[in-house]
Amino acid sequence: MVWLREFLASHQVAWTLLHGQVFFVLGVSILFLTRGGIRLELVRELAPLAAFGFCEAVAAWSDAWLRVSQMPVAGVDWLRIVALALGYACLLTFALQLIMPPENRDKKRWLIASGLLLLWGGGVLVMWLFGVSGTQIRLAGELAARYGLAAPGGLLGAWTLRNETYRTIEPDRFLPLVKPPMRVTELALAAFALFAGVIGPAASFFPASLFNEELLLAQAGIPSPLLRAVAGVGITFGVVRALGVVLNEIEIWLENVEEMQTLVAERERIGRELHDGIIQSIYASGLILEGARQNIFRSPRRARQQLTAAIENLNETIRDIRRYIFDLRGELPQEDLETSLRKILKDFRVNTLLGTEFVVVGGGTRQLDAERRQHVLQIAREALTNAARHANAQEVTVRLEYTPTKLCLSITDDGVGLSSIPNSNGHGLRNIRERTRLLNGMLDIDTAPGEGLTVLLTVPYSQRITSNVASAQ
Repeated sequence: MVWLREFLASHQVAWTLLHGQVFFVLGVSILFLTRGGIRLELVRELAPLAAFGFCEAVAAWSDAWLRVSQMPVAGVDWLRIVALALGYACLLTFALQLIMPPENRDKKRWLIASGLLLLWGGGVLVMWLFGVSGTQIRLAGELAARYGLAAPGGLLGAWTLRNETYRTIEPDRFLPLVKPPMRVTELALAAFALFAGVIGPAASFFPASLFNEELLLAQAGIPSPLLRAVAGVGITFGVVRALGVVLNEIEIWLENVEEMQTLVAERERIGRELHDGIIQSIYASGLILEGARQNIFRSPRRARQQLTAAIENLNETIRDIRRYIFDLRGELPQEDLETSLRKILKDFRVNTLLGTEFVVVGGGTRQLDAERRQHVLQIAREALTNAARHANAQEVTVRLEYTPTKLCLSITDDGVGLSSIPNSNGHGLRNIRERTRLLNGMLDIDTAPGEGLTVLLTVPYSQRITSNVASAQ
């Protein structure tokens, strides 16, 4: 263990740089993850914690520069002290917002933290006016910032974060996912309160005379910047992980809401079409039958004519219903996949006047059932439609390959391509992905600016779909 103590003690500059890097990552991560805003109360206002991370990074890097500099500059030392005080005030602000009532929360917490920071600055100014040396002022200012801001900020943040986790997070859905990273953050904040708020530079008065960086290094062989960096890693991991879980859950919730809205809109459309067409036809048939019943004894010939008209009207209604179901579901193809693809590609060539090529590799000894063929054909239609509408292509190649275990279908165009893989916001691509999921297949989109686009669908023979075609419409 001696070699480990010597290794840790001899690399204090590296640990100090690591200390700054960790807290800089904390600030950047929070700004990146919360840039769009989050509706969860516990993690909605993390700007003070991000500011704390940046200030702590500046203070640590200034300390590293002072350790390696042959000619220490007082301005850098003052920058370090001021950054520490500002960062710890922001940490305390973050902790205070978790326990204050919503009314005037922002105003109150900033007033408290700003008041303490002004009190700190006033103390430094008074010492300077009384002629205290700069070294003594910086030592006293650092200890005051650690004892008065960092220690209470870290401990209060750990305690209130635990209470707020149970109070504000939905227990059945979010809490099991968010609780573990929140526990890591709580422990890391408490550790930071100890290693940064209590343990600081040595001084002749208590507690700095008993708990300081020099004694920690001499007795335990562990430099304080390393312990602070470890605490920073815990805070960063906990916050980023919790935010990631919440963002993922909110995204799933929004997708479900969007799907529900789409379903409601589709139901309304179906209801309108049924009411305006099919229901009206059935109602008309009912009126004809009512007239026939009245004419059965009075005018049998007229009644027979009315019954014949009602039967014809009902038969036509049945045909309309069948056509409507096929429009929703899509008539299942009876031909094999290769024949159906040739027909689709022929119609595509006639309608768009684009050059087409159809390549078949291998023998289709293993065929997909009608429902799975329907999914593959709909994916091909959607990919061809996208090529005609958006790609500005001149040539489209469709390649169907049979392998012993799977079927591969690729649609390639020579169009403008895309700078990135498209997301699933559009209905076309979303339907393609959904059909691929129902096929238990894999979808790959390869594109680059000016190099066209390729949609590659891979479908295993042995796996059956788990839902019907209508779910993908």
